[in-house]
Amino acid sequence: MSDSMIIYNDDAYTKINELISAGIIVNHIITDPPYNISKNNNFSTMKKPRTGVDFGLWDRGKFDLFSWIPLYTKLLDKNGSIIIFCSYRFLSYIADVLEGEESNCEVKDILIWQKSNPMPRNINRRYVQDMEFAIWAVKKNSKWVFNKTVSKPYLRSLYTAPVVNGAEKVGHPTQKSLSVMKEIISIHTNENQLILDPFMGSGTTGVACKELNRKFIGIEKDNNYFEMAKRRLEV
Repeated sequence: MSDSMIIYNDDAYTKINELISAGIIVNHIITDPPYNISKNNNFSTMKKPRTGVDFGLWDRGKFDLFSWIPLYTKLLDKNGSIIIFCSYRFLSYIADVLEGEESNCEVKDILIWQKSNPMPRNINRRYVQDMEFAIWAVKKNSKWVFNKTVSKPYLRSLYTAPVVNGAEKVGHPTQKSLSVMKEIISIHTNENQLILDPFMGSGTTGVACKELNRKFIGIEKDNNYFEMAKRRLEV
């Protein structure tokens, strides 16, 4: 799309070979791959149906959650970092892959997006699901980026923002909050650095990069979501 931003309508699992062959090196990977948590529900019978935890076929347990990680960490520079959003069910598994010999990374912390307006479910039988998680890891022996603001004595790994709605919502069922992504990118990356999102979805990471003067590479397999991202990034 430009010298500082390029997006591919492609499968991240096949695109990686081309990126490695081309000698592409990125400063950071920030991505929100499928969680593999979707399941059938009967909400369609409701007067005002909602999705619940059925986000579509792409999230129905067939996505390979782990083997992409050591492939893409090959693209990270020596001081690179990677942030992966995921379900709480898979935090420890993804951490193990990141710290494996092939990935050569070290997990530093778990980031949390706390939703200020979560969708309630069976509140008499379950806790409200108001949090999503991401694992932050860095290359071993790296001098990683961490831009702590001078005005705060310390930073919490808790980012609070509402579920995406209104004009910001573009139609992706698991769209991430732009304010959360901008805050994460501000802390964990520097201006003019190159950020890669192998599972771009509707392009929120790219929009945050554009607004914060970062370079961006995005990959998205689904044609509809790719077009969403393209429209947002062309504005």
